[in-house]
Amino acid sequence: MNRVDTIKEVWQKLESECTEGLVKRALDIPSCLKTFCTYSSPEKYCGIAFSFHQDIKLDISSFQDLSELKISLFKDASFPKSKLLIIQLNNRESRVNDIFASICANIVNSIIDAISEKEGVRLVTTQMRKWKELFSKRRTQKLSAQEQQGLYGELFFLKKLLLSSIDKVASTGFWVGPEMAPKDFQSDMWAVEVKTTTANSHSGIAINGELQLDESNTEKLYLYNLVVEVLPQDGQTLPEIIAMIRQLLESDAEAASAFESKLLLSGYFDLDKDSYKERHYHIRREQYFQVKDEFPRIKKDELRMGVSEVKYNISLNYSSENMVIEENVINSIESYEGNN
Repeated sequence: MNRVDTIKEVWQKLESECTEGLVKRALDIPSCLKTFCTYSSPEKYCGIAFSFHQDIKLDISSFQDLSELKISLFKDASFPKSKLLIIQLNNRESRVNDIFASICANIVNSIIDAISEKEGVRLVTTQMRKWKELFSKRRTQKLSAQEQQGLYGELFFLKKLLLSSIDKVASTGFWVGPEMAPKDFQSDMWAVEVKTTTANSHSGIAINGELQLDESNTEKLYLYNLVVEVLPQDGQTLPEIIAMIRQLLESDAEAASAFESKLLLSGYFDLDKDSYKERHYHIRREQYFQVKDEFPRIKKDELRMGVSEVKYNISLNYSSENMVIEENVINSIESYEGNN
């Protein structure tokens, strides 16, 4: 049984016991933090909780404005000189509850290798900040067809990094698109923006914001254009490429945990995978461009005062001088990261 199912099973057992008020039950995990599933009756609200020493400072004030998550910090009556952090979902909708179970499992996975309670608390709050973003933007619906296609393209490029000589933890760290960064992949010296288009699209490449193709703060910026044909069969689905990447990361727990976190932040949840199996992506063409010189784009320092959040389309038909081959792109990234 995976950890998501274990958490849901504990919630179901707590519900069946019909105990009034907030109750908790320990999760058997190898962690320095005492971890519990919680259940509140008669509201039928599920949650997760962590107990740690009272001297560890934790400020939860920034998490008080979420409509569906309630974050509380109490003196833990079960253990001397301890605090109890409770993360509770105030929503009984089945789908949201399943998503919350995935989030709780992800938080639990993130603290398994923590070497102290203090580090464990830090890792929990780091995850909480990410889920605050998810719930505040209500990104708990299924991905649209366009979102599925965009995610597929980012994962297709991530797989290339994972198959290169670059460290897997670093590779998953470079994938910053799920964190709402201006570019999809970013390091100190390079960046890659991924654009996934369909073979029959004639509207050009959509650019979202004045920072997306602005190379001012990086030595090299590449635009990777993945052209796909969407078919009912004879191609790779979104769940299939995710399964492939999970297999590549199965020997690296840290990289695997980071990948799962970013999948959730992207709005991808395994409970929806069957609905994503109808779209098969057949690769028609791959193109790389180095964004520099006369490459068509708008840069931040070119905007007039008061203009922001620019959206526009570009054509790649006039950018042949900027084309580069994939080998050079990957070699350049490997060189930067090897030097670092």
